[in-house]
Amino acid sequence: MIYDLPFGNGKRFGSNWNHATNTLLGGWQVTVIEHISSGFPIFIVDTNNGSGVNFQNNGNSQIRPNQTCAPTSGFHQALGEWFNVNCFSAPGAGELGNANRTPVNGPDFVNTDFSVIKRFALPWENTGLDFRAEMFNLFNHAQFGLPGSDFNSPGTFGKINSTVNGPRLVQFGLKFTF
Repeated sequence: MIYDLPFGNGKRFGSNWNHATNTLLGGWQVTVIEHISSGFPIFIVDTNNGSGVNFQNNGNSQIRPNQTCAPTSGFHQALGEWFNVNCFSAPGAGELGNANRTPVNGPDFVNTDFSVIKRFALPWENTGLDFRAEMFNLFNHAQFGLPGSDFNSPGTFGKINSTVNGPRLVQFGLKFTF
């Protein structure tokens, strides 16, 4: 979203401002970029393939575990256990697991980027100077990565231990247009 603030000469407020006041307070613009998405699907795998079938997935022979319940139904999601890991069990020897391909989703992603821009008209024909203050991840929200998806790794299975974005970042810039 881009919004020209209604302040300054030719605008709703301050249309009669003198040149100095208009230079300071008029001609501001704000922008917002909002990114909201649901969590990515998580492929639950069992790297202990006792099925006797050699499936190849990027050089790894993996199968799916058995799914015994709904891993998120009535479950309070937390970083230490994003889904109910007790809903999965190892399939019997010589069997493939019955879990869905992607039975759970990772965390949602919500991020806001914001900037304010001030355009200064310069005395030469068709020239200007833009001052920009930009804030990425405005609210400094941590966006978490996917939880561990290997049933055979109890230390990481179902646990989130990473972020996928950086902290708030503020930058300033000047742009000369001609």
